[in-house]
Amino acid sequence: MTVIGSLVAMVLLPSGFDIADMDVSGDRPAASSLQSPADAHLAALMKRYRCSTEGFGHSQIPGSAIIRRAQGRVAVVSFDRGWEVFRDDGPESLVAVCLRPPH
Repeated sequence: MTVIGSLVAMVLLPSGFDIADMDVSGDRPAASSLQSPADAHLAALMKRYRCSTEGFGHSQIPGSAIIRRAQGRVAVVSFDRGWEVFRDDGPESLVAVCLRPPH
């Protein structure tokens, strides 16, 4: 199921996940160079787990995902869990897919 989910994610992710669109507060200007601690934490996770908001094409299969929980916190989870979140209309959302597996 992971391979099928990965292939579907590669097709779907390029069309709509962008970290720049994640700030829903509207308090910051779009071109702000300042990062909140939450943004810095997300950027560190993205780098550490080699993540992409656009997928990896056909040559690489994600090993994990980053999701945003209902409380606004982000978490690194298995790709399968990220895929469940992507397919569900619940309070959690898929932020990115990653090459490294979760610890």
